[in-house]
Amino acid sequence: MVTRCAEALSAHAVRVLVWLLPPLVTAGLGAWRLDRAALWADELATWGAVRLDWDRLWLLAGAVDAVITPYYAALKVLDPVDLRLPSLVATVLTSVVIVALGRRVGGDPVGLTAGMFYAVLPVTSRYAQEARPYAGTVLFAALALLALLRLLDRPTRSRAAAYAAAVAVTGLCHPLSGLLMIVGHAPAGRRAWRMWPAAALIGAVPAIGLGVAASGQTGQVAWIGRVSLNNLYLVPDQFFISGVTGGLLLALAVAGIAIGMAKTETGRARPVLALAGAGLLPPALLLAAGTVAGVWVARYVLFVLPALVTLAAVAAIRAGRLPAAASVALIAVLGWPAQADIRESAGHGQASDRIAGVIGPLHRDGDVVVFPDTHPSMPWVARDIYERYVPQPRPPDVLAVSPQRADGRLAARECADLPGCLGVPPRIWIVRPDNNPDPLHDMSPAKRTLISAGYQLRDRWDFRQLSVILMERRA
Repeated sequence: MVTRCAEALSAHAVRVLVWLLPPLVTAGLGAWRLDRAALWADELATWGAVRLDWDRLWLLAGAVDAVITPYYAALKVLDPVDLRLPSLVATVLTSVVIVALGRRVGGDPVGLTAGMFYAVLPVTSRYAQEARPYAGTVLFAALALLALLRLLDRPTRSRAAAYAAAVAVTGLCHPLSGLLMIVGHAPAGRRAWRMWPAAALIGAVPAIGLGVAASGQTGQVAWIGRVSLNNLYLVPDQFFISGVTGGLLLALAVAGIAIGMAKTETGRARPVLALAGAGLLPPALLLAAGTVAGVWVARYVLFVLPALVTLAAVAAIRAGRLPAAASVALIAVLGWPAQADIRESAGHGQASDRIAGVIGPLHRDGDVVVFPDTHPSMPWVARDIYERYVPQPRPPDVLAVSPQRADGRLAARECADLPGCLGVPPRIWIVRPDNNPDPLHDMSPAKRTLISAGYQLRDRWDFRQLSVILMERRA
């Protein structure tokens, strides 16, 4: 009797560990230096949008950023103390769903290993600390995948409804991701042909609707270039943040698929094969499309991570529990440099906050600030950086006659009478969201002519994707 009680307590302790350890590690790493990295261009777009009142937000959605508006609206309702906090919460919840996925495929050992793989990957922490909808997309994609496995196991209307709901919310978070996810589910979904097609179609409605609404808003993605064979080697680093951890995880995932294919019982192999389609097909399709059109962005397919880590866990556990634990530890160690890098000031790709250390102590009375205003996709970023990170008192933005996002435009509207609005200040600060050697690049011809005729370069400070230039009036 005592032995049985001890065994029961031991089993309960293991079960608690399986469910608690991955989310605790995910939360710990995600919360570590949550605010250390400066907001980059896309996060500044979030910062600017959630400060709008509802009328101006809907006006903005009608002109730009329609596909992200559900995320903006959710943030306004939640009103978090930190813009990145909802992403952290979504990432922690995703780790719990991944444990459930792994347990469904291979019991507690696979569930725990899959959750730990997800927790220690640098890409997990990176997007847990991102004020954009990608963490939410991964969460609901994981729920959709779990619902798909349940539907394959026993097709019922309630399970089909749960699947459709998860797909719908995924599409609201990110329409392209939602539609790609459905394509990845299709090979497995055909096994539940009486239920899956209708559920997938219903679930796709929000993504299709947002896609149609945003069909004319192509300026926001004009920067995306085509994928060439010469830069394919960059994909693991782009997707996993750390290419070496990504390579190891992918190798384990492929081994997990091989193990699933080798199973003699179709019912036992089916979940692994469903994970294979969900994890590999969407990025392969987007990469292929990216060779002919500018559509490939690694974060658009982050939603495949739950499938990949679960497949990797299948292979790791097949080798034994000790090798599985060693694999988790190896990924954690190999990924540590990337974990440190993403928490630096420029960890999200742009050292936006460094502007305060330049303009703050060095500006003088009479100085003004101007911005490039004709960038094809990001004419608003420089002003957002300035407004977010340079405290008052600061040089006035003398050319702006309406603020950012005031009339459905992301960028501020500038004065038509440039000489009259600019005046003859002794010094002009120029803020650029890039490192273009030409301080006046992406400025209108009239602005270029006016500044270059009366001012010369005094000093320049370059940081990652940020340049601060000081121009001085010619003698």
